[in-house]
Amino acid sequence: MKYEFIADNGARFEMDIEANKLMLDVAKVAESLRKDKQPQVWMNKRSVPGFLDLACKQMGCKADKLVHEVRKVDGTVELWLEAFVAMEYLRWADDRLATWFAGKINELISDGTISCE
Repeated sequence: MKYEFIADNGARFEMDIEANKLMLDVAKVAESLRKDKQPQVWMNKRSVPGFLDLACKQMGCKADKLVHEVRKVDGTVELWLEAFVAMEYLRWADDRLATWFAGKINELISDGTISCE
């Protein structure tokens, strides 16, 4: 199920919730960020592969479950990150957006839209 939200600063968030897994299209969020805060800049940081590897080990999954890139026919790219990974990207890119996203996740949990289990 897809949800779209707009943060206070106008950043657009598109989330996909499927089988209790929440993914965020960070490419959409990044449209409101500076060029040096784009997802590819973060993904190319030396520390990120190690972070993703550790996250995979702790979550018992493969990297493609945490990061999923979709190239559309019109040339646009969607970069979907699992919520935990997306939070780390947002903390690096804009702390206020990370705080807003965390609050939105808490709302979705509180109203029963998603589960922590």
